Amino acid sequence: MPIDALTMLFMTLGIAAVAAVFLAVEWRALRNPALLFWSAGFATIVLGCSISPLRATSFLLGVWFANGLLVCAHLLFLAGATRFAGRRTGPLPWALLLPWGALLLLPETIDRTPAFAVANAGLVATASLATAHRLLSRAQAFPDRTSASDALGAVFLVHGGFYVLKAGLALVPGAFVSLVGFKGVMIQISLFEGVLVVVLLALLMAASARRRREEEMAALAERDPLTGAFNRRAFESRADAALRGAGTRPGALLLLDIDRFKGVNDGFGHLVGDRLLVALTGVLSETLPRAAVLGRLGGDEFAILVPDIAPRDVQDLGDAVRARFAARGAAMPDCPVRASVSIGAALFATGALARASGLAALVACADAALYEAKSRGRDRLCPRDFGPLAPDDLSRGIVPQAGRRSDPREASGPLPRTCERA
Repeated sequence: MPIDALTMLFMTLGIAAVAAVFLAVEWRALRNPALLFWSAGFATIVLGCSISPLRATSFLLGVWFANGLLVCAHLLFLAGATRFAGRRTGPLPWALLLPWGALLLLPETIDRTPAFAVANAGLVATASLATAHRLLSRAQAFPDRTSASDALGAVFLVHGGFYVLKAGLALVPGAFVSLVGFKGVMIQISLFEGVLVVVLLALLMAASARRRREEEMAALAERDPLTGAFNRRAFESRADAALRGAGTRPGALLLLDIDRFKGVNDGFGHLVGDRLLVALTGVLSETLPRAAVLGRLGGDEFAILVPDIAPRDVQDLGDAVRARFAARGAAMPDCPVRASVSIGAALFATGALARASGLAALVACADAALYEAKSRGRDRLCPRDFGPLAPDDLSRGIVPQAGRRSDPREASGPLPRTCERA
């Protein structure tokens, strides 16, 4: 049964209009600029479909201008994908409209159907494949890439492939009989494909933006708002997962805090203290291995799990952190004291041993080592070999609470007997 071309055209118009409004509403909720470009693309398709029926009375409006709007719509989709990938949109892609403008130079005395068909299909294919590349490229991968954006890129890839085929069939007899009368097999198939693609693109564009928003909200829920490090709950979850993957490899858990931080806050204000915390987080992010898990337990106390590090390298890592933090503090014009940190390290022989004993036991051992670093004059790293803590050690409150200061003047009682000096 032949497809009614005008019916398919008006179906595309209606769906594109709904998609344009839908994406505009989504933009108001999510404030993702990509959605505005995509909404404008569908609005352009609506305009093109609206004037396409005029092709029987005006070739300029109904064919050249209407089909040119289809190219413009795909360039807007490309611009939206570029913004979605975190890149700036430049003027270069819009140069694709130059060959379309050159079609106006063709004489009216010849059959212009093949030239218009090849040009339109080729330009749409180019824009679609460029959009797919922007969303799917591994060489230019963007941080917020999601499964929804991958699916969107796949639709553009198939859509671009269809238009490559369409361009290749432009010269086949009977494929494009008349652009003016919507006659020809490929014209009817193209209209049908357009309906499907408009629906898929609208849904996946909105899903991609919403998925990114959901991931941003999830990230905010597990991050400390000042430093960007994992909060206590997220650190415990990530550290436990890292210990599961550590297997038989050795590692270390480090606890550190800024020396005399309370005096900085009390004497010079929390703004200066906050700057020191941000500076320390920056140093840790630059210095720690990629596999390390960094969390802020509270106040100026940070915990770091390094799941694959030899004991002899822990001291070098601590020295690097201390040296860089001292240099960063010296460069701060309003830093009133010499910036230094004390570090306690619990060294475990295998990740399996550490996980079997529990993260709380590991933190308690590192806290005992941090106590020693404070008592020996601060600005140093003290390591301890980790062994399982007895249940009564945990019940005595050895595990540090968020924001508690590991200062010798605040500590009482013996060190945990299961943590032996390294």
